[in-house]
Amino acid sequence: MNKYLAYREPAETIRFQGRVLRDRDMVVMGYTNSCFTLHVSASCVRALLRTGENDPVNAPGLRVYVDDEAITEIVLEKTETEVVLARFPKEEEHTIRVVKITEAAMSFVGVVFLDVDGLLLTVPSDTRTKALFIGDSITCGYGVHGAPDAEYTVRDEDGEQSYAAIIARDMNLNAEWVSVSGYGIFVDYTGNPENIIPRIFPYTNAFYDKETREDYSRFDPELIIVNLGTNDQGSLDKPFVLAGFKSRYESFLYTLRIAYPKAKIICVLGTLAPGIYPYVQEVIDRVKEAGMNDIYGFGLPFHDFEHDGMASGHPTLITHTKDAKRIEEFIRTIMPDL
Repeated sequence: MNKYLAYREPAETIRFQGRVLRDRDMVVMGYTNSCFTLHVSASCVRALLRTGENDPVNAPGLRVYVDDEAITEIVLEKTETEVVLARFPKEEEHTIRVVKITEAAMSFVGVVFLDVDGLLLTVPSDTRTKALFIGDSITCGYGVHGAPDAEYTVRDEDGEQSYAAIIARDMNLNAEWVSVSGYGIFVDYTGNPENIIPRIFPYTNAFYDKETREDYSRFDPELIIVNLGTNDQGSLDKPFVLAGFKSRYESFLYTLRIAYPKAKIICVLGTLAPGIYPYVQEVIDRVKEAGMNDIYGFGLPFHDFEHDGMASGHPTLITHTKDAKRIEEFIRTIMPDL
């Protein structure tokens, strides 16, 4: 058996993807669909994983893949757990990928070490087109497994069933997420101006570490999809909130453009926010007039709950799939090589 300390291993042997932090003796995964990949010659692979003192409804969830086939799901109900990621009849060569399917605001997963009955081999580099998805609970895949009016539990959340993850799979993208349930551009779903994406975006994971800023050069996306405004809509009847929403949306677009000068940015909205998209288009028109290039808007239809159902008050997988196909068609008009 060989023990590999996650925070010491180079990317060639443990490839982490997403906004992860190295903290003391572990690597911390927070945001939706953060993951790590191993290429092994082994008969068994175990991992020591940590999380915080979470309420049961917020315990983080993981999905394990072997050679791109999902084999098991893990829920971390204790602060420290040793789990078997995969077991094989004999020492064999396989690729293992472990994906955090729940979001950063609820809980984190710290990877401490791997025990391998065999060896870690070199993980091939990921040369796919990079994409960044920024959003709220819809982008997190919140509720997708829930009953129409189910009470809150992160167990109903599955980042791999969101429209964003479907796009990433269909278009073979190397994707990262910065998405938080309930958050908006100017206010959150309760009207609180503290819980907004522009405030936490500059940090690698502000829910775990409020000091460490993200190095934007680490991951340079060619495509950014922003789906924000759903949670602001409940307060937009107040003129000062509407003005603040448009102003903050505009400043956030400049933040993205400065951070990622070559990315194509698509702003989408509408699935749970009927009538709000025109405000986004107004902002897009304004920044384009000021000289911003490669910025696009795409209005989505309101969720057809009569035909497609509801999931914990959120879009179902049917709607996520429909939205993904709509956005994919638009992406191909501006990025025909994908």
